[in-house]
Amino acid sequence: MKYALVILASYASVWYLVGTLIRGRLADIAEGLRHRPDAPPAGQYLREVEAHARRAHRHYSLFAGTLLALVLTACCAWLS
Repeated sequence: MKYALVILASYASVWYLVGTLIRGRLADIAEGLRHRPDAPPAGQYLREVEAHARRAHRHYSLFAGTLLALVLTACCAWLS
């Protein structure tokens, strides 16, 4: 049961962290578009990259969550 909780916490924390980082970066890019006269409106840009951002969020979260889960599970096994 301990390992299941460690794995679940790993994926949940990485999902939140990666989502926050991606949303923050997209907000920075959209804010930077306001200062360029040749750039599309921020809303249009965000609609166009939404699918790519979701896919990147899923891929990075699964990769980093798996690594974190493996490391934490190995540490739990070593300590017990």
